[in-house]
Amino acid sequence: MNLRWINAVAICILPLLLSACGGGSFQGNDFSSRGPASAEPTYYGKPTDIADAVTVTIPAKFLYRPTSYTPNGGSANGLEAVVSTSGAVPIPFAEFHIYDSSGARVQQGETTTKGVAVFEMPKTQGTYTIKVFSRAYNDYYKVSILEDIYSNTPYSISTTFTITSSDISSGAKDLTSTPIYAQASEYSSAKIEGGAFNIMYDILLANEYIRRNIGKNGTTPGVPTSNPATWWVAEKVTVYWKAGFNPITYFTSSGSPLSFYSPGERKLYILGGVSGDVRTSDTDHFDDSVILHEYGHFLEDVYGNSESPGGSHNGNFVIDPRLAWSEGWANYFQGAVLTGADAFSETPSASESRMPAKKRYHYYVDSYGYKGSSKYGIGIAFNLADIGTNASMDAVGSHPQDTGIFREVSIARTLYKSTRATTERYPDAISTNKGGGISFQNIWKVFSGDGAASYSLKNTSTYPIPNGGLFNWLLVQNGVGSTEWTSILTEERQAVDTSDYAYYLDTGTCSYTFTNAAAESTMGVGDTIERSDQQMNNDFFLYYHNGASTTITMDYSTTGTAMDLDLILYYGTYVYFEDDYWNAGYSSPYVAKYSRTAYSSSESISLSGLPAGYYMLNVKVNTHGANSAISGTATYTLKKNGSQICGKER
Repeated sequence: MNLRWINAVAICILPLLLSACGGGSFQGNDFSSRGPASAEPTYYGKPTDIADAVTVTIPAKFLYRPTSYTPNGGSANGLEAVVSTSGAVPIPFAEFHIYDSSGARVQQGETTTKGVAVFEMPKTQGTYTIKVFSRAYNDYYKVSILEDIYSNTPYSISTTFTITSSDISSGAKDLTSTPIYAQASEYSSAKIEGGAFNIMYDILLANEYIRRNIGKNGTTPGVPTSNPATWWVAEKVTVYWKAGFNPITYFTSSGSPLSFYSPGERKLYILGGVSGDVRTSDTDHFDDSVILHEYGHFLEDVYGNSESPGGSHNGNFVIDPRLAWSEGWANYFQGAVLTGADAFSETPSASESRMPAKKRYHYYVDSYGYKGSSKYGIGIAFNLADIGTNASMDAVGSHPQDTGIFREVSIARTLYKSTRATTERYPDAISTNKGGGISFQNIWKVFSGDGAASYSLKNTSTYPIPNGGLFNWLLVQNGVGSTEWTSILTEERQAVDTSDYAYYLDTGTCSYTFTNAAAESTMGVGDTIERSDQQMNNDFFLYYHNGASTTITMDYSTTGTAMDLDLILYYGTYVYFEDDYWNAGYSSPYVAKYSRTAYSSSESISLSGLPAGYYMLNVKVNTHGANSAISGTATYTLKKNGSQICGKER
């Protein structure tokens, strides 16, 4: 299956493996054979005014399984087995309905900042039911957590209450001491509604973090306004999650357990387990890092420029820079939110929140199972504050300059450390390494074009191919920088231009050289594809074709061990085509033109018949079948209709 539409991070029960791996089958609890989908129920959150009323107060909270994680902590780490009401978290700004004994809805509203349903009821004795739903559509966040893609039904928790004559006399009924709880244990509730409300709460945290850090949380804290210049809230996202269910099986019979985001649909799919198992399988409904990572992809799709080709990535391999940027951004975003989740003006106080005050949560953590089961632990974890040269994942110390833009965890570390204050030290308090002092507001400006910034990834007419080098260059063009930030870029081998990827081709005189070439290699455990090193063996140039008759030629010469250079033209939105597939006789719809004559010293392609638009020109060292690296050099020039062309910044 073409997984280009999936941007995901999830373990496949293989060490250090992120996303898109094979295996699995349709399970008995899959919905794949069901009929047409029903529409999501209408949202009712505006209360009905009642002149002579009884005011009822009922708190709503959710339970969750917190993750215990200590670096190098071994098997003791994982989701906690014990679920206690003492750790319950309020459910803020959520839709609730009130029903009479006949089932008719008689009132509705949204919970308060502290997750309390406060509503007016007629002075009529009787028994009523309150339902609090896993939905919000207001000035704080817009989200629906739904059970499956067919029923489109939100989760709910409920309780009954009675209006008595004494309540009518006093005009109030206070049930503060008896909250409604969304359970986190399958023994208490098979649906584990606490998982749905935990996902919902994480999305609230993300919205609060963004508006607070871009200066759009209103002139009065906690008081929303419809003016987008002073108050920000993300557009609606829909999340599908079900306890014990692997959502990839909505789409394929061979999918491993996976959480993912579907670009263009504004839908997140969060892993609930496999075949009804929530105890020992991989689940993500309490893995805040995974939930916020996927929400980061939603933000990229709606507010940024999402051009990721998707596909496999394991956090320790050179990958497509567009994929590295997308995954690196999402890895960073979850850490930024969880680090800053203790200082909200609109969410519960630190004593009521699951995020301890002053906590610095600078890790990505994905768990499987939970303590007390036969199989549990941490599937993948890495430190966003690591020093890049010797990090546990995506270490860049032994790799060439600019390798960081090809590495997702390096990009995540760069962004995270760059947005720490220069008074902070990483990876620990005694280190001499400083944060970069770059504000999230500046990151967001380049990411989203907020404030109509021309130097942003959102300016796709000029910058159609997002990547880490381009992002760093755009920051500089916006006047952002510091000595500490420069040190972080150097440490992480991060480019500050597009010379290593998506260099824009224009007239000029120059030549380019490959110095040595890497042998193809597999990504790791479970990967069977021999992959070309996209940094060492490939040069990528952004080219705009105006539709006229054009011939592009590459001439090259080699020294030392001979290198075979090829010329491949991809459509602008492309998926890199590995030689393993090419030599097996497969073709790619993303390859527009190519010239691959063995050791010819010149390759040439005609663009005749191709529509106008952006393309990616790939000069490639063919190392397919080589058992080891190639020592030598290959120097080449590029020409358009006989005149030389060179890469440059836009």
